[in-house]
Amino acid sequence: MNIIEKLKYHEDNQLDNWLDTDNKTTRKFRRDIASYAKNNFDEIKQYCLHIHPTDFSSLSIVYEALSEFSLDHNEFLYEEIQRITNLAINNKIDSENLNILTDIDMQGIYLKSLDIYIKIMNFLTKNLSSNTDSNYKIELLSVIDYYLIEVHKDDDILEFNNWINPIKDLASNDELSVKSEATKILKDLGVSDLSGSTSFVEKVLGIFD
Repeated sequence: MNIIEKLKYHEDNQLDNWLDTDNKTTRKFRRDIASYAKNNFDEIKQYCLHIHPTDFSSLSIVYEALSEFSLDHNEFLYEEIQRITNLAINNKIDSENLNILTDIDMQGIYLKSLDIYIKIMNFLTKNLSSNTDSNYKIELLSVIDYYLIEVHKDDDILEFNNWINPIKDLASNDELSVKSEATKILKDLGVSDLSGSTSFVEKVLGIFD
């Protein structure tokens, strides 16, 4: 089987065999995907575009491979982040399937393609309230939290406050479950000024510590 056929096999089997495969073998296959994509990128792209993520999706293998072993396809990964998020916004997938985006290794993008990292964070934070469902907001907050791990406190990123403000807004103005998730993220980031937050939110902070 070629690379695409193997991916289809894992997709059809909901990663059953993949999850039981040893790390050395899965790592080699991810490397093979990255190598294959150098000359056959359109095939990889078209394969991804026809897949809607589920609980166990072969998209996770592709995302890991391209972000871990290549710097050539970071723009495509940004496009996939947009595609998957828009599917959730339009209720085409379950919000919980947004977690597939955490299979993208953001460290390499942050260190080597900061302009793309900034575009990713701009897009995600601007769309925090694009779906009114609380599960959507919580799942997207979780992805954002995972991606923000890469930001060092000494890094001078002008856009940082633009990313924080929508999270502050949710911590102040949304329902309890969303408030608690947003407030947790702000605490993890060391953001002490919860502008507009109420004493009620501060009480929630204590409850969910």
